[in-house]
Amino acid sequence: MDFKKIAISIVGLSILLGGCSFMNHSDEKEKKADDGTTPVADYKGQGFYLVDGDKSEPIVKKNEAEIKKRAIAYMKDKYKTNVKVNNVVPARDAAVVMVEAEEPIQFHTSVIVGFDMQKKELDPLPNVWSEEGEVEGAIVGGLYAKAYKQEFEKLDTFTKMIAENNGLQGYNNLTIEKTHANGYEKSNFFITTSIDFKKTYEAYLANTNITEDKLRALFLTEDPKFEHTHMVCNFFTKKDKLPPNEEVEKIGSKIKRNSALPKGKYDIVIYKNFIVNRVGLPNGDNISVEDIQK
Repeated sequence: MDFKKIAISIVGLSILLGGCSFMNHSDEKEKKADDGTTPVADYKGQGFYLVDGDKSEPIVKKNEAEIKKRAIAYMKDKYKTNVKVNNVVPARDAAVVMVEAEEPIQFHTSVIVGFDMQKKELDPLPNVWSEEGEVEGAIVGGLYAKAYKQEFEKLDTFTKMIAENNGLQGYNNLTIEKTHANGYEKSNFFITTSIDFKKTYEAYLANTNITEDKLRALFLTEDPKFEHTHMVCNFFTKKDKLPPNEEVEKIGSKIKRNSALPKGKYDIVIYKNFIVNRVGLPNGDNISVEDIQK
């Protein structure tokens, strides 16, 4: 997953959902709700919607238990990983199932269960799949977090402290659980990679209880300079206003100086205080600093 592509898609989304009218709304919650957005702290997945979901919603309601069962089985059979289902979202000719792995690694991802829209029922098995590379990338992010567990615990604490000290905030857990498939994700950051880390990924499939030491050795073999792991740090203001650029630059400098944090590249982004309901993402405006190498 490429961070720049994420940023572009969010800007494009804001245009599709209302163009420049999104950029100059008042602070009133009621007005924002009418426009399909919600303040970050209040957003818990309400209104999350995928294209043509209204057409497949009756099939989801009728078959939700079986849809969940198929998604869980798919993750176990193909990726050797137990997951729980956090949300089942009607979509075009399918349901998108938001799943979460908790042990032996942590990550969020999604699985697609296909429908026969003419018969108004589930497709015969095995018509269950995932977006190309999405689950694999989520697993690699979870493995990186396991390999450097203490460092990521410190990053979680550090980003929460940054938010508190600067009047900022992050996603709440329900938003992540119900609407995100970003792999290893906490309230203020998620991990993404720019290469496959094939050896590390295959080692996990061969032994899902692979140790932290072995994971570190594999990651160092495949990425000795930590150039292909990205920590994307997301913050939101508590008002419908962005701070000066200097604020995000100061956060970047603090991350650069903190030797206790995980190595890799960092992007720091500050958004306004609203989420687009139907996609669970920010509504466009942001300030950012990218490619901080640690």
